[in-house]
Amino acid sequence: MRARGFTIVEVLVASVVMVVVLGVLALTLQYFFRGSRNLELRQDALTLAVLEVGEIEAEMPFPEPFSSERTDTIMGRQFLVRTTLAWSGDRTRLLTVRVSRGDSITVELARQFSFNSQEDDR
Repeated sequence: MRARGFTIVEVLVASVVMVVVLGVLALTLQYFFRGSRNLELRQDALTLAVLEVGEIEAEMPFPEPFSSERTDTIMGRQFLVRTTLAWSGDRTRLLTVRVSRGDSITVELARQFSFNSQEDDR
């Protein structure tokens, strides 16, 4: 009569399969959470860039061309905000806002504004 239960080989094979499955699951979760964090950082950087563009657009007429760099914090995260307003042609200006956090996250917004002589008379 044969004893009931699993052999040591069956237990070892099942253990190895379980370790492999748990390892793959752990890696998948790690990539998911890393991607989720990067998405949050990009959203925060985009929010800062949009706010910066909105503040400069609200200043009518536009200020003279300039370049600035500052740090800003949103949701407890610190970002570097670089803003440039430059002449892009005779009657156009190019506004560029670049928000970055270290080497991993960078968001850049650029907008070109054209002026005609009627707007200059106001």
